[in-house]
Amino acid sequence: MITRRTIVEGSLLQLQTASLRYEVWDVFTAQPFGGNPLGVFFDTDGLSVEQMFSLTREMNHSETTFVTRDQKVRIFTATQELPFAGHPVLGTAFALQRRNPKESLITVKVPQGPIEVRFTGSTAMMLQQDPEFREVHEAGIIAPMLGLKVEDLVPNLPIQNVSTGRPNLIVMLKTMAAMKSVRFNWPALQDYFAKGDVQRGIYLLTRDTLDKASLVHARKLTPRLEDPATGSAAGCAAAYLARYDVAPSGVTVKMEQGHLMGRPSELLLSALKTAGQVKQVQVGGSSVLVLEGSVHRLR
Repeated sequence: MITRRTIVEGSLLQLQTASLRYEVWDVFTAQPFGGNPLGVFFDTDGLSVEQMFSLTREMNHSETTFVTRDQKVRIFTATQELPFAGHPVLGTAFALQRRNPKESLITVKVPQGPIEVRFTGSTAMMLQQDPEFREVHEAGIIAPMLGLKVEDLVPNLPIQNVSTGRPNLIVMLKTMAAMKSVRFNWPALQDYFAKGDVQRGIYLLTRDTLDKASLVHARKLTPRLEDPATGSAAGCAAAYLARYDVAPSGVTVKMEQGHLMGRPSELLLSALKTAGQVKQVQVGGSSVLVLEGSVHRLR
């Protein structure tokens, strides 16, 4: 068999001519080159963790998934493996349903546990974990670290850490102007949050939307990049919006994200509030296949 050698992350790996199939899906959009891109690799039994990291870095998306023949799914970023993440679960479900188009319910088996994704026409909704409502923070502390004034935040809605699998701090802003003007002080934020609940980032929301059909506009920024659509944080948002009566209980609403970075996304949210308790948190939307092909399998 013909082989060649290459250097990946400083180590020698041998490339084999047997192909490894992949697809690229744009998730939380019905239009190509919108939403959040996801690489999905199939028949990945036997790949090492090092090889999965190498392929993830080569794809250069925020996350990449690896599906085994029995449909177990692993999620990788360039630097870590994740037990759960929203847009990788939804995008992988679309890739699996493409192979079984008669199936309306796809179970994505990630390390955190199986996630049910139910299809209705061209959209799908995934059921997330029941929410945990954690720490509440003071606007006078948080606002300056976001480059904002206290007056930019909605006063009657708490700044709260919420989790439906991956915790996020939900911050409600009054206007789109405030949303556009945020300037995070990352060292100060990291120092502050090191003293309290673990959280995976800040999810900014505002009722001042670009599309009147959307209930809220969202942004998710990290020290390295901005995320065009964040399915795990959207679950936290769905739970938060239901708990504080911003979104009606049990009704599917639209949320927009990614427009300010040229990757417009539309996310569907739903959560049920009964007797003050929030459950049945669902997040979904559409996904579109944009690329497919094969690579040489790493040995």
